[in-house]
Amino acid sequence: MNTFFISLKNEVLKLKNTFAFWITIISALFIPTIYFIYYTLKYESLIPAEGVNPWSKFMIDQIMSSASLLLPLFIVLLTSLIVQVEHKSSAFKYIFSLPIKKSDVYFGKLSIVLISVTFTYLLFIVCMLLSGFLAGLIHSELNFLSFTPDFDQPLKLIFRSFIGVLGILAFQFWLSFRFKNFIVPLSIGIVLVIAGLVVFQAEEAIYFPYAYGRLSLFQTAIEPSLQWFPNTSLYSSIYFIIFSIFGYLSIRKLNVK
Repeated sequence: MNTFFISLKNEVLKLKNTFAFWITIISALFIPTIYFIYYTLKYESLIPAEGVNPWSKFMIDQIMSSASLLLPLFIVLLTSLIVQVEHKSSAFKYIFSLPIKKSDVYFGKLSIVLISVTFTYLLFIVCMLLSGFLAGLIHSELNFLSFTPDFDQPLKLIFRSFIGVLGILAFQFWLSFRFKNFIVPLSIGIVLVIAGLVVFQAEEAIYFPYAYGRLSLFQTAIEPSLQWFPNTSLYSSIYFIIFSIFGYLSIRKLNVK
């Protein structure tokens, strides 16, 4: 366990000097910035009815805009970039020659991907709130300062989205670890994300993890209310466990050249 935390600490130090770190920041800022500009410039058509809390629609619209496509693409890009750091410098050959378990190396790097994604989601929430408060300061008619944010449905959607991308994360991580060429896992991931957007309405899409980014946003017919952990979350969690174990078993037998 001690070597695992050493490996995790090294991953954190390496991440600070890579483009992957800035991707986590940019991904969290992008949609809130767009909505801030939109609400600032087009505020006259966005003024809510009297007594209506504007926060719920403001946050849910941003979640809907990001979770379907941008967040799955972010996962694909982030995993490829983080693992590419080692491939680019041919560091895996050196790392695997050290008295460190391959499991510590593999799951340490997988953990830093999870931490990065979690950080992006948390920063996204902060940026959503900040963009609303700033828009409210500029145009008081929007009523953002007159109401407190309603977190119930937005937080459920964000949590569902986060769990929904775990299956993609584990699979893309294995692909990025397995293929030295950065373009291979990136291209496969982009194609599968687009395929998920195309097939998500099919009944069989519930078994396709790349469709969960979209499916996690909708309330199903069997849900009496929006649940924290729907079927897509369950399946995504199962895929995450399977792909993580499969990935490690695959890498354990890999001779890095």
